[in-house]
Amino acid sequence: MIEEGPPAHQLRILLVSSEAFPLAKTGGLGDVCSALPVALAAVGVDVRLLLPAYPQALDLAERCREARQLPNGGTLLEARMPDSGVPVYLVHHPDLFRRGGGLYQDEHGRDWPDNHRRFAALARAGVALA
Repeated sequence: MIEEGPPAHQLRILLVSSEAFPLAKTGGLGDVCSALPVALAAVGVDVRLLLPAYPQALDLAERCREARQLPNGGTLLEARMPDSGVPVYLVHHPDLFRRGGGLYQDEHGRDWPDNHRRFAALARAGVALA
């Protein structure tokens, strides 16, 4: 029997999402994006999350610190998920993510008119980080 050693390169995954429980959640996406990194880490994958720095995310993230400036004018914060310790990066761009109401809608249930800009900024941050 031939024993295989560890892989030559550890798999590294950056999971970019608009929500992950408990930092931000409106439905099933938040649950999946919080459980998946834990499961991947359990099998040896180097996994990180990238989320918007919503006010509630800033309140709940652990060991949050500034990591670097982003090309679009925001700041990348580095932290840990409070329930699992999974590394998480938060895109801190107050003009886009510090708002009342919900993650995607205002307090009257209307979609934010600049959601396309908000989540394009998140995607650009993901590209810059990757």
